[in-house]
Amino acid sequence: MTGNSAISPSVEEHAALLQRHLVSISDAIARTRHELAELRQEQEIGRACDELNAVVQGTEQATNTILTAAETVDALAGGIARRTRDDAARQDALAIQAQMQSVVEACNFQDLTGQRISKVVRTIGFVEERVGEMLRLWAGPQTPAARADRRTGEDALLNGPALPGEASVSQDAVDAMFP
Repeated sequence: MTGNSAISPSVEEHAALLQRHLVSISDAIARTRHELAELRQEQEIGRACDELNAVVQGTEQATNTILTAAETVDALAGGIARRTRDDAARQDALAIQAQMQSVVEACNFQDLTGQRISKVVRTIGFVEERVGEMLRLWAGPQTPAARADRRTGEDALLNGPALPGEASVSQDAVDAMFP
């Protein structure tokens, strides 16, 4: 009988320790679930990704416009340099060409910027997917919907330009409002 009484306290101690650990894990999961729900409510990750993609596209379009104009100016300056007999005009035309080359070189930042922003967008998307999956696993169907915009007054009107594919009001609709 002494053998059984020696084993019982040890098993009871282990059970109590296991119970404390399970309660601690359960509390940590509940806290994490609550924090993730708040994170999801306060951040519009998808919108942030769309905004960053719009930045990449806008920067690319602007860079292409700049490059096209620089190439045109370079070609015109080259033509002037070839046709003119005036040494000063030729030197000015060659200086313009050198400056246009500097503009073209400076525009190379766009590719690097686009790559970096795209990497950030992929990382944000990855985090969003993982957080969403954790919320689905922990909260099931009770997961709160994305938070409604809590801005009020003039702040609620400051949304920036519409993203491609987003519904927006046409200029014709605005004009129709004013007789």
